[in-house]
Amino acid sequence: MPIDPYAALNAMLRAEVTRFSPPVRQTEPAASPKTTATVAAAATATATAVEAESEPQPTAPSDSAA
Repeated sequence: MPIDPYAALNAMLRAEVTRFSPPVRQTEPAASPKTTATVAAAATATATAVEAESEPQPTAPSDSAA
């Protein structure tokens, strides 16, 4: 039985691609509603704390003399 050169080449290329490709990324499991609410509350608290620590912005001078 003759060897198909294209099939052999295809097999060698697939082996090389598999060897050099990065591992498959695993997806994270779906979060429960309690976990989502806790993360959202923490994000809101962090955003509020960051805004409170920032420097006050100077007000722009008005252009009208009235």
